[in-house]
Amino acid sequence: MAAFATPRLRARGAQAGGGPALGPVYHSGPPAALLSMDENSNGAEPPLNERQLRVGSIDVRPHEQDPPTPITASFDLSVDSDEKPDIALERTGDGKWRFNVVVSGSRSAVIERAAPQLVRVPARKLTTGLSKMKPGELAPSIPADRDDLAIRPRLSKELRRVRGFRDDRDVRPTTVFSPDGRWVYYDTRYPWRCLVRMTRPSGWSGSGVLIGPRHVLTASHCVDWTPGWLKVDVLYTNGSSLASAYGTWAYYTQKVTAANYSSTNMDDDYSVIVLDQRLGDRYGWFGTRTYSDSWDDEVLPWRNIGYPQDFSWTGDLATYQRDFALDEEDYDSDAGGTVLLSDTFDNWPGQSGSPVFGFWSDGPYVVGVTSGESSSNNFVAGGDRLTGLVRRARQEHP
Repeated sequence: MAAFATPRLRARGAQAGGGPALGPVYHSGPPAALLSMDENSNGAEPPLNERQLRVGSIDVRPHEQDPPTPITASFDLSVDSDEKPDIALERTGDGKWRFNVVVSGSRSAVIERAAPQLVRVPARKLTTGLSKMKPGELAPSIPADRDDLAIRPRLSKELRRVRGFRDDRDVRPTTVFSPDGRWVYYDTRYPWRCLVRMTRPSGWSGSGVLIGPRHVLTASHCVDWTPGWLKVDVLYTNGSSLASAYGTWAYYTQKVTAANYSSTNMDDDYSVIVLDQRLGDRYGWFGTRTYSDSWDDEVLPWRNIGYPQDFSWTGDLATYQRDFALDEEDYDSDAGGTVLLSDTFDNWPGQSGSPVFGFWSDGPYVVGVTSGESSSNNFVAGGDRLTGLVRRARQEHP
């Protein structure tokens, strides 16, 4: 039972045009390294439909993992005995071990855990918008030694809905259109294992997805912008996950919260979290792509995976849905922000930050993250700056 000291959560961003944005400033365009990284633009080509997925093939770019490095996990154990404890290791699953510490001659033992640090997220001002980078897209990737791509997840027979709200939920996407298109799933194949559950000091805060070697994309309102910390669990299901990590940096264009959420900032309701562990190297990651309005109002093979509260009060069950329409609304065109509306995409609290994506010939690409709702539509935040934000986080923290 090891305890890890929680690293600091830091942010890149500050006020620009009425809302925080990301630095630094490039007056003559981004560096060549940014322009050349993962470029593979296909214009307004829509995602592959079901027939194309059945008869074609998906060729995701593989990546090699870095050589393993030693990792030390430590904790303090206080006992009322001078005898040296015995330590045994027990394998509990794929890549998972349990420390069993046996203390002889002691009537009491206390494990002293390191408490997560609560720190204020720093910010930095930017006067030039991310949309000027025009990054187009960033490619997905899969570990070279794990060729286990699946275009559909394995659905679970487990299904339980508990309609209602937790009192501490910040922004509530709450519109489910009949018939409900969500299904519980559990699948450790790529890309379905890339889903993460977000937790902060107040508890479970939403969903996210691996978007780089050590990067997670989520909603800005899922991040604790007060002194706090952020933990991600990969494919969290029924109390356990494939792996966990803590955020060390938070990239954003606006700090969105329950108090300031509105039509003026919901188009920028996304954040990229840099992790203290390279989970993407192990499990792979999604690509990102700027949404095209040529795809508006068509029921296309869009997908979504997340942790809705109405299937589990504690976010224990991952859900999957497919085939819905999106419609782009440009609330802040000068800044590059975009809100995608849908009256066929189902949301409930807990799905905030979950990816909306499609498959192209080289893998899955995210076009936005679940944000909020009205009585007639659910909102997905996206646009030029989303991909630019991911690119900058990956460039500065590779």
